[in-house]
Amino acid sequence: MTKWDKRFLKLAKEIATWSKDPSTQVGAIAVRDKRIIATGYNGFPKGIEDNARTLEDRPAKLRLMVHGEMNMIFNAVEHGVSLKDSTVYVWGLPVCEDCFKGLIQVGVSRVVMPSIEEHGKRWKLGCEFGKCKMEHVGIQVDQYNMYHVWSWDTPGKYMAEDHYNLKQSFDKEHGDEIEECENGY
Repeated sequence: MTKWDKRFLKLAKEIATWSKDPSTQVGAIAVRDKRIIATGYNGFPKGIEDNARTLEDRPAKLRLMVHGEMNMIFNAVEHGVSLKDSTVYVWGLPVCEDCFKGLIQVGVSRVVMPSIEEHGKRWKLGCEFGKCKMEHVGIQVDQYNMYHVWSWDTPGKYMAEDHYNLKQSFDKEHGDEIEECENGY
């Protein structure tokens, strides 16, 4: 991980704090040539009030929530900015099984996201599927561990996963999903 990767992840982390979601804050930024070209965070669509009652009602909140990556894409479109060949930095959660489609469609070339193994929570299978599909179309996917603040100061292309030599271990059901992905399903 380069010093620029670390800088942009810090900015994605800051943008995540703009979310009013009381349980999960996700920030995303798109960068090209070391310049930020779009930002987004998870929140309700424009014009829908994000009041405490709705934010605390999990089913209602989940039906309304626009993910940070998709908000970043929508913001870029609104301002006439192409995300082709950009790098997208995500803080908060790994790219999910819905957002990967948008990132592919707009032509990003690289995604730097939280480790699926460490941060995927209940969405691990969908995140693994999205990662597999992004890699299948040629998007470089790099993962990092948000829990290791010390990783900000590590020089060179070194990530927390490298330090712990984490290997993704899949149970039979999970491995079947990845195998299916590799077979083109």
